Amino acid sequence: MPESAPSVAPRRLLGFRRIALLELGLFFAVMLVGDWAFGSGLRYEGIQPHPFWIPVLLLAVQYGTNEGVLAALAAAAALRLGNVPDPTLNQDLYQHLYVLTRDPILWLVSGVLIGELRMRQIRERDELRLHLAMARRESEAITRSYRALKSVKENLETRVAGQLRTVFTLYQAAKAIDKLDEGEVMLGVADLVRTVMKPDKFSLFLLNNDVLESVTNEGWDDEQDGYARWFDHGSALFERVVGRQRQLCVNRAEDERILNGEGVLAGPLISSDTGEVVGMIKIESMGFTDLSVNTVENFRILCEWIGTALAKARQYSLANEQRIMTDDSLYSSHFIGRQAEFLALLGRRMGFETTSITIRPSGLSRLSAAQRAELASAIGSAVRDSLRDTDLACDFGHQGSSFGVVLTGTPLEGAKLVEAKLEKAVREALPLALRRIPISYTTQKVEARE
Repeated sequence: MPESAPSVAPRRLLGFRRIALLELGLFFAVMLVGDWAFGSGLRYEGIQPHPFWIPVLLLAVQYGTNEGVLAALAAAAALRLGNVPDPTLNQDLYQHLYVLTRDPILWLVSGVLIGELRMRQIRERDELRLHLAMARRESEAITRSYRALKSVKENLETRVAGQLRTVFTLYQAAKAIDKLDEGEVMLGVADLVRTVMKPDKFSLFLLNNDVLESVTNEGWDDEQDGYARWFDHGSALFERVVGRQRQLCVNRAEDERILNGEGVLAGPLISSDTGEVVGMIKIESMGFTDLSVNTVENFRILCEWIGTALAKARQYSLANEQRIMTDDSLYSSHFIGRQAEFLALLGRRMGFETTSITIRPSGLSRLSAAQRAELASAIGSAVRDSLRDTDLACDFGHQGSSFGVVLTGTPLEGAKLVEAKLEKAVREALPLALRRIPISYTTQKVEARE
């Protein structure tokens, strides 16, 4: 509610309102000129009620006692100055004085009484206005306090909700990178960074022979952004992030100098189990309000989770290279590679051919993890069921990205027939929701390396 404007004090002359003096002067000027021009010149003597009651009553009602009394005195002066009649024969002195002063006295009494009543109304009005102004100021103060309290409450609610959202999203994102395949971990890293940090631009670097190499970058503009795609062991950023395992933030002067325009945050990907540095996450751009103390702490936790997940995936990959069979009862890609080369060498000596059929589904990035697992299981089952006793079913890729069959003693012509049989079996084994997935089949002769 807006505060009422302070009332402007009326202009006064000798304690009287100027407008009242002007109205009073105009009235008597008109009345006296009219009496002189059109009347008897006796100042309306004998007319009841006398016209001079008009200014007395109006000014007393409008402005109060002072102006009412002034109007009464002016009316008396206008009536009697130069207009005092002689007493008649049947009037004594007191009767003559009564006739002369009756109207002026009534005017004066009326001006005082009506004026005082008006002054009481004016005082009450002024008190009400003062109380109203105070009430408005109190209301505005209460409103401002309420708005400030509401803003504080909303900020606190936002912070609490943000903290709960951060914890929940971190938990969900951590599950997304809890994989054993390094490729799937790297796919989950992008979703994790986007969900937790909400950056405009970010990149993932992996450590390869003392060089940080960019493997993922999102939001980069190749024409406008000149961010480095690798950092060797001689760069200051490499030395701080990998050598000293320090997190860099642009709001620190020393870190800003080391980042040198390459980003706002950079952190090492460290395995919490072994302490090994496997790479770096670098955020090149993000909203100004998104960079806070909580953001920096979340980034530190994020780097540790990603580093641990990548290190575990690498350990699993190294261990998986020594496996003969996969979880789907297929020969592993490393084992089948050695066996295929052995069979090709044996076939060159013994005079038989060894061929292979590669089954590679496409569009896996658009599938969920559950759908990819279902697709891999269906293809693996179809391959196993279609084999001859001398054929070898294997996983050419990782996590269902590529399957294959090694056909011992089978030329290309015979392999083409097996390919057609496999294609039909795979289509029949696929669930209805996945039967439109494009799947390519490649048949080729296995050549032994010289």
